Amino acid sequence: MGRRFSKRKNAPPRKERDPNEVYAEVKKENEQMEEYYKAQSIMSEEEWPVFWNHLKVTLPTTFRITGTRSHAVEIRDTVKNAFVPHLSNISVDGTVADPPRPLAWYPDDLGWHYDVPRTLLKKSPEYAKFHQFLVAETEVGNISRQEAVSMIPPLLLDVQPQHWVMDMCAAPGSKTAQIIEMVHANEQHQVVPSGLILANDADYRRSHMLIHQTKRLQSPCLMVTNHDASMMPSLKLAPNKSGEVIPFEFDRVLADVPCSGDATLRKNPMVWTKWTHGGAMGLHQTQVTILQRGVQMLKVGGRIVYSTCSFNPMENEAVVAEMLNRANGSLELVDVSHELPLLKRRPGLSSWKVFTKEGQVVDKFEDVPADAKGRFYPSMWAPENANELHLEKCLRIYPHLQDTGGFFVAVLKKTAPFVVPNPGRAAAAEAAAEAAEAVAAATATSSAAQTPASEDMSEAKEDTQEEEAEEEDKATTGDKHKLDSPAGSDSAEAAAKKPRMTRAERFGAPGPKEEPFLFLDSDNADVQLFSRFYGLDEKFPKDQFLVRSEGEKNKTIYFVSEAVKSILQSEEIHRLKVVNTGVRTFIRQDSNSPTECSFRVHSEGIALMRQFVSTARVMAVQLKEVITLLQSPYPKISEFPEAIQQKLTDLQTGCCIFEFDPELEENKDQPNPRWEGQGLTGFVKGKLVFPVWKAQVSFNMLLNKQERRSLAMRLGVDCVDAPHVVEGGAKGTVAKAAAAAAAAASEAGGAAEGAADAKVEEDSAMVEATEQA
Repeated sequence: MGRRFSKRKNAPPRKERDPNEVYAEVKKENEQMEEYYKAQSIMSEEEWPVFWNHLKVTLPTTFRITGTRSHAVEIRDTVKNAFVPHLSNISVDGTVADPPRPLAWYPDDLGWHYDVPRTLLKKSPEYAKFHQFLVAETEVGNISRQEAVSMIPPLLLDVQPQHWVMDMCAAPGSKTAQIIEMVHANEQHQVVPSGLILANDADYRRSHMLIHQTKRLQSPCLMVTNHDASMMPSLKLAPNKSGEVIPFEFDRVLADVPCSGDATLRKNPMVWTKWTHGGAMGLHQTQVTILQRGVQMLKVGGRIVYSTCSFNPMENEAVVAEMLNRANGSLELVDVSHELPLLKRRPGLSSWKVFTKEGQVVDKFEDVPADAKGRFYPSMWAPENANELHLEKCLRIYPHLQDTGGFFVAVLKKTAPFVVPNPGRAAAAEAAAEAAEAVAAATATSSAAQTPASEDMSEAKEDTQEEEAEEEDKATTGDKHKLDSPAGSDSAEAAAKKPRMTRAERFGAPGPKEEPFLFLDSDNADVQLFSRFYGLDEKFPKDQFLVRSEGEKNKTIYFVSEAVKSILQSEEIHRLKVVNTGVRTFIRQDSNSPTECSFRVHSEGIALMRQFVSTARVMAVQLKEVITLLQSPYPKISEFPEAIQQKLTDLQTGCCIFEFDPELEENKDQPNPRWEGQGLTGFVKGKLVFPVWKAQVSFNMLLNKQERRSLAMRLGVDCVDAPHVVEGGAKGTVAKAAAAAAAAASEAGGAAEGAADAKVEEDSAMVEATEQA
């Protein structure tokens, strides 16, 4: 969840940074912070020096291998067998580093630890080669750089393919990517998972960063939204194909909330200089309201994971304790000590101290000076029943335990319907009754009767955000949701007294208007055209295609799961700001050559569509044909091996699918010329499918240059694209540029389909232009 910032009127022009400016090294000391956490007794006095000194050591790089199970294993084996054996005992100018190693606690060795000095990266050919591999695979999304502790919350969610999952504060999207992989874990043939991933972020631009991060996984079950997480709207969903109306509730919820971030000291050294006692105070109530909204939208029996990258109990145990007490028995902490058994952790705290901004300890809320009470909430203090809440079931991750960052995780289970407590409303009603009795007895004035109510309402200010969100829900939520909606008990008279809020007040300032999501009927002319041309299986749900423009000529066709469709077709969908959903499956290809179908299969949807298309447009190829396509921009039929030339000639003009199965390669046991110890197909062990455009006498592989380069590297062959080198100051520019381009495209009304599509279409047109010349 991000914050919005608006440009201040008459603000002075921003000072340009001098690229040659040298920054002074941050002094990694903060006496206030050290005294604060010593006072919290987060660990023993003997362990403290080890912990504190470890915070001053730069965090090592960690990355996660992404994608479907079979694909991820292939990349993992490449790292293990092609690189790690050659990275041991390398010394440059006396500098030696350990080779990359798997994270001991991450399942299936798909999480990795990598701590290499820059000297080795620059001067060691072996490490330079490995670094180039990481860059190439990161660009296509096969590898995601992610802090180790950030990988923990999704693992503890226990996501299954049929689950509906909400990631409340999702950007930049690394945890969302993990959840997507879990929903698609089964990899069953001709099965689209029934699960749903709703990834939300409050910041519009960050939501586009989230889209970029999850793009490689191409899930029709993903929906990206843009809302204040504490005010996520409720909806009445459209009936599914069985006629059932599924409630807009989730089996799993991840609340990785905004926090002070003081557990990120190892990667964000500026925290050393900026940390103050007040940092966590300003976030506590926001964290409580986000967690509460997550619990409201969680199904009974579901699991919600609350996490922060903070050491502060005010942001951690205090929030969890407040939520448990509000739940009044409908929520319980889950003991996950048996999960991720190799992960070293410490138990949660049952007592802690609250400090003022000036660093003074305040024993209880009543002791807060009157002029400062607006900054404090009673929930910041450890409750009297803290021991009964079993807060020791929470997880505290400390950096010195396994050379990571710091983190806090709490796993909770919803055991019964949750009703939001409203002490202010109850107190006001009680005060009004007492006032009526007092007036009747003529023993008090009306003003004396009103005073208790106003005092009680001021104490209940912490509930106002939830009440406002739920009052809006009341107008559109059915009886089935009443148990989880405090507004369900409001009278019509009370609702009428309160002015209706604008959308901006409820959900934050809106971003640019999004293009609509328009479903195509199964008998739509375009759907019939590409269904016939590619021989789509009768089992394929042809009524789940959609477009995002209302023009006469459909350009890009998206596919979504049944769960996503049920949300998009809700009569109340206007209340949910959907930024992105669907996988691009077909795109109209302008062609000068006559072709029966002008739609080509998009590379993003190729893995999904291959399961459902007939063999009429599928060509089984050998390694030689794949290499020909990689090494020649527009190879003519005559450049392919003679054995396949006639088959290629007979193919009708238009898009087709090439399929390469390493197991069927004739010479697969021959040694690979580049990868020692590997067969001829290198590290490509699973079946490959990719779209190809056939012109009259030539072909074009419809993959972007990053995908082509990644494939060529794993096969151990050269590619037509030159090797990519990332300069020292270019870290993150690819992702930022893509996110900015996506946001700009959306702000312009969605006119652009993306640079990769434009390049592929241009290449296809170039094939035909070359032939005509």
